[in-house]
Amino acid sequence: MPRLYDDSDQERLHLKAMQALVTETGHEFESVREVYEAQLARLREQAHITDFVVLLSSRRTREALRGSAISNRSQAAHA
Repeated sequence: MPRLYDDSDQERLHLKAMQALVTETGHEFESVREVYEAQLARLREQAHITDFVVLLSSRRTREALRGSAISNRSQAAHA
């Protein structure tokens, strides 16, 4: 698997984005990191210009985590 981060500064930037998502969504860090890094890997694989990869990874992670929260609430309501 290719490296997700080119250097420690870039890793710090992504970790900061993940922490913001933890605060925003209320999910645990490891859950956010797992989803975020999966999104990041997909984006980096296809990206020719990587300037917006942090923004896009954050957006896709947020959407995925919100989707799982809605799914969990729906399942609990039907239980």
